[in-house]
Amino acid sequence: MQRDKDFLKLTTVLFRTMQHVEAVIKQDIQSYQLNTSEFGALELLYNRGAQPMQSIASRTLMANSSMTYVIDKLESRKLIYRKQDEKDKRVMIVDLTDEGRTFFECIFEHHIIALKNLYGHLTDEELTLLIQTLKKVGYKAKELQGEKS
Repeated sequence: MQRDKDFLKLTTVLFRTMQHVEAVIKQDIQSYQLNTSEFGALELLYNRGAQPMQSIASRTLMANSSMTYVIDKLESRKLIYRKQDEKDKRVMIVDLTDEGRTFFECIFEHHIIALKNLYGHLTDEELTLLIQTLKKVGYKAKELQGEKS
């Protein structure tokens, strides 16, 4: 019976925590005149290099139609460019411009400070355990979601 109550409490704590974490991260990202989708696309390109547009959409959990809008905005700011894939002309490849790379390097340093402010009070062990535990819950939730499809 107590475990059932703890499941409910955990769910409430998890949702409230996520709301607060999301608010802090959104506030930080907005301070760079970006939204979370734009930041996610820039971060992916910065860390993984040039990507097919569809890959950016799936890795950042965006619909293709939204992805086009995000890429258009970033391109108009000269932070990214797109070109046709040489092997498959139907595929559009997106990458950072030199200006985009410089911009992201600058804001990423500040973003890491925001993350340190958020998570820095955790010990190394707590941080590792939290990552492992949340992954475990996430994988189970994904598995259960798949059962209902």
